[in-house]
Amino acid sequence: MKAFLKKEWMEMTRTGRLLILVIIFTIFGIMNPAIAKLTPWMMEMLEDSIAQSGLQIGVVTVNALTSWTQFYKNAPMALIVIVLMSSGILTNEYQKGTLVQVVTKGLSRKKIMLSKMIVTYGCWTALYLLYFGITYGYTAYFWGGDEVPHLLFGVFAYWLFGMVVLAVLMAFSAAANSGGQVLLGTGSVMAVLFFANYVPKLQKYLPLQLMNGLQTAVGAMEVKEFYAAMIIAGAVTVGCGMISMVVFDRRAL
Repeated sequence: MKAFLKKEWMEMTRTGRLLILVIIFTIFGIMNPAIAKLTPWMMEMLEDSIAQSGLQIGVVTVNALTSWTQFYKNAPMALIVIVLMSSGILTNEYQKGTLVQVVTKGLSRKKIMLSKMIVTYGCWTALYLLYFGITYGYTAYFWGGDEVPHLLFGVFAYWLFGMVVLAVLMAFSAAANSGGQVLLGTGSVMAVLFFANYVPKLQKYLPLQLMNGLQTAVGAMEVKEFYAAMIIAGAVTVGCGMISMVVFDRRAL
């Protein structure tokens, strides 16, 4: 298993996937405080053209909360990038037939699947910490005196949502034959969740609730309102992991 993990690491580095992901997450991390810092300047530049349309811009105030608002706006795009890059983590192996060799030599299928999950979840965790760390560093530099309530809780909640998305992706990866099918299946599950979110009684139980971490910072929601969604998210992540193991153990390579 250690050799297989090393193989996964080498594949990510040699193909440039890891470098691309690091660059993208770094750019997103820098963009959050940069956009917040440049907002007054951009509004000033657009003031004349906006005034001609009959609108008037008031005083634009930016602070640490403005930067973290951008953090939550860009986080979905960062998550989509890693989903796209991870969609072929198993299906590429199926198409190339490379897993047949390691299975016939005695490597357990469960260890193969566990290795893939460790790489996927570990990659999301490390890149998300990079994304958070860069935003936190620049935000502290520009607005060091501003405090954002429940910041770490909201950041953790979104990380957990990302784990749910990737767990669903791994479950479809175990069963699908192509990266396109994996993306279609994962996207379909997310679409069902978004439609279910329109039912008020279901909202507090859906993992989508974890995307609203900013609401705790502005006082619109309390931390305890996320507990049910966090429990469900944890159960879904573990459940999808078990499904991935079972499906992969039974499928023909």
